[in-house]
Amino acid sequence: MTNPEENEMTLKELAVGKSGTITAVGGEGVLRCRLLDMGLIPKTRVTVQKIAPMGDPMEIRLRGYELTLRLEDAAKIEILPEVSEK
Repeated sequence: MTNPEENEMTLKELAVGKSGTITAVGGEGVLRCRLLDMGLIPKTRVTVQKIAPMGDPMEIRLRGYELTLRLEDAAKIEILPEVSEK
């Protein structure tokens, strides 16, 4: 049996078209509050929709809407990626 913590990664590392569940939201002060206010809270499922041509920002889908985040902010959000079964 694998340890779930071994599979954790940041939202920044999640590939386009892949999904995961938020496990923790980092950052401090105003930034952390802003991320939480936008719906980026633990146990929320997110899907990476696309990444801008120059690599920053990225667009994610959560709670029925699209949200654009800078990669710097996405790096502060820890997720557990969904494992596709074949």
